[in-house]
Amino acid sequence: MKHRTGQLAVTLAAVTAAALLAAPAQAAAPTFTISPGGTWSGTRAAGSTVGIRDAVSNQVTLCSGLTVSGSFTAGAGQSGTNAGSLTGISFTGCKAAGVDVTVTVHTSAANPAPINLSQVFPVGSDVVVGQATNISLTLDDANGCHAEVGARTTSGGGPGFTGLAYRSGDARLSFAAGGKGLFVQSATERCASAYHGLAVKQFDRISLGGFGDSIEDSSVTLTPAQTITSP
Repeated sequence: MKHRTGQLAVTLAAVTAAALLAAPAQAAAPTFTISPGGTWSGTRAAGSTVGIRDAVSNQVTLCSGLTVSGSFTAGAGQSGTNAGSLTGISFTGCKAAGVDVTVTVHTSAANPAPINLSQVFPVGSDVVVGQATNISLTLDDANGCHAEVGARTTSGGGPGFTGLAYRSGDARLSFAAGGKGLFVQSATERCASAYHGLAVKQFDRISLGGFGDSIEDSSVTLTPAQTITSP
């Protein structure tokens, strides 16, 4: 019996070793190099359509202007976590169904939105994508609609996050990227579509990227230009 037990132990050890050898190696986490880093500002990029979209009603609040300010941390071999932050986001000249809309994003130097980079996408391009967290905003139209936007209330509420993308080739930063984590937390009665203007309701998902996921949409050109590569 002891001989058979020994044989079984040897067999199990061999099978375990073979499985470990056959298992694919885990891909190394991406790292990023940022230059020159430091503070920057951005204004609406040429040809960019700026808007805020309700993904449920599909209504897009179109804006004539967009300015963003922030900073990136210079250096090589960065993990992408806290690679920078947004210190100001301003959508101006906004209208929904012909009605004026005031967009107030609660991002400032005192209340920044940390930037976390995740990958180069599409692979082989000069575009890096990620998220900006600690984002919240209010939407107010001229007819009396008031909506609070942030993380899902069913997940605890508070600030949410927005996807973003940056293309080094033309220094374009865009909010039209995957990873959308903004939802209507509350909306007044006048946000119903019957009142015209904003048509939003509680739990609707909100995108700062306007019409879609093209880097051309809701984008600004950064000054000074930044170069972000991986590896």
